[in-house]
Amino acid sequence: MIAIRVDTRCGLGHFMRMKWLAKALIEQQQQVIMLVDEHTVPVRFYHDVDIELIEVPQQPDVVSDAQFALDALARRGATVSGWVVDGYGFDVQWEAHIRQSGVPLLAMDDLAREHVADLVADAKWQGSQTALRYDGKLADHSQTLLGPDYCILAPEYHYPEAQVRDGGLLFSLGGGGDWRVPAKWIARLLEAPPEGLETTEIQVVIGPKATSTEQLSILAAQHPRLTLIEQATSLAPYYQRCGLFVGALGTSLYELAATQTPALSFSLAVNQDNALADLEALGHYLHIPDLLAQDTHKVIGLIATLYHERKRVHQLRTKAAIKVDGLGAQRIASALLNGTGAGLTELRDANEQPQISWTLANNLRLTAVTDAHINRYLSARNRSDNAWRMTITDRINTVDHYRWWFRQTRDSFVLLQDEEPLLYVWHQCTTIDGQAYLFGGWFAASDAVNFVHAQLILQWQLTYTAEVYPDAIWVAVINKQNRFVNLLNERAGFVALADNEPAHDAARRLFPNASPADFNFVGKYPPRTNCE
Repeated sequence: MIAIRVDTRCGLGHFMRMKWLAKALIEQQQQVIMLVDEHTVPVRFYHDVDIELIEVPQQPDVVSDAQFALDALARRGATVSGWVVDGYGFDVQWEAHIRQSGVPLLAMDDLAREHVADLVADAKWQGSQTALRYDGKLADHSQTLLGPDYCILAPEYHYPEAQVRDGGLLFSLGGGGDWRVPAKWIARLLEAPPEGLETTEIQVVIGPKATSTEQLSILAAQHPRLTLIEQATSLAPYYQRCGLFVGALGTSLYELAATQTPALSFSLAVNQDNALADLEALGHYLHIPDLLAQDTHKVIGLIATLYHERKRVHQLRTKAAIKVDGLGAQRIASALLNGTGAGLTELRDANEQPQISWTLANNLRLTAVTDAHINRYLSARNRSDNAWRMTITDRINTVDHYRWWFRQTRDSFVLLQDEEPLLYVWHQCTTIDGQAYLFGGWFAASDAVNFVHAQLILQWQLTYTAEVYPDAIWVAVINKQNRFVNLLNERAGFVALADNEPAHDAARRLFPNASPADFNFVGKYPPRTNCE
């Protein structure tokens, strides 16, 4: 028999993943008994699995909790061959007390806490740091199962159905959460919908421990296209159908990855904070931790933009470097029962080779920017050594950036040094009063950028655009304090634009935030300027 102690006082997320682990253990001919906190788990959440439940009253400390669990099983005459514990309240003392029984113990975690358990399973992905998450935090006998290969999901996530994506918008905060702010978003989407979302279906998953849901009930009574989903035992069908998910990260990170669902997420708790690069490995690129604190009007605009561009967001999912296959429970069950030892999730080669690239030097390669650069582009743009040179010196807000990204039409490229971004360069062609004008720029993505790199990229850009836009006039504005770029452009053939030149007027229109007191207005004329 396998005994599972799970914390159910702070929501049912831990219980649900232990339910699916229990199912995997039962499939391997194991009996399972679960110990949960008293009066916290409705019958509907476990009636479909053949497990026995023991309710644990509030105990004065963790050692007393562990002893209660041991005594409860002893009274039943149960012979336990393995223990599993899942909950932040069960610490090293709890684990040590259980291990005194001589039975192997598996601990679930996602916060990299200290453990003395025989096995520690943690699905969190932290890139190359994943293997190091528990260095110095485990007993000598402890082994680890690390990364999304050990993410426990409901069985239906192993065989996701064909995705129709006709379900509109789906909102969820997980098993709990305060709905005050998201309810304001939903009200705006219903009462003053952005263009194209006037008839879009909106579904809201309300967890058993959710708060501030009254406004949602009022809205649902007034608007037929709003559906409240309560008492749901699985969200897989909703993930598979929705056009865009908006909600808290939590467990949904792996469920969304398994179903390749386009998503915009935010954080409700510390364990939902993740480095963007780690989320990107799972195909999830659109995460704004403090989205709940952002301007409502801007958030609504972002949701509308992402919903319209959901096919592009879905494409990012399909290129994930880590595949979540829904078999984590089976892997953990096998490790517990068969002693298969430590395990670590490996990256798969998901790098899409660009259709076109330019080799500028032995270790320098230029490629077109794709949607996979959405976060690195912003990170580079917001570097302090870049911002002061711009016509807009303030940091770019992530909500604003995401909205801009899916609407902009500039041609952007990235210069890679040993396959790592070195700098970004962009240009755009527009017609003003019958004349084609090119404008653009570049900004560093690394401290390693030097004059040679900038000169190489400018030479490439001018050659490339001369072929594509032979009649266009280049216009630029350069901060007068930026001697580096002023010299660079002067060598490339840019000249000062007189106030009465049409190109000067064009530059003023294209760069409205550039003051003549602070910026030089320059241009580069082609051999001929008549538009064809």
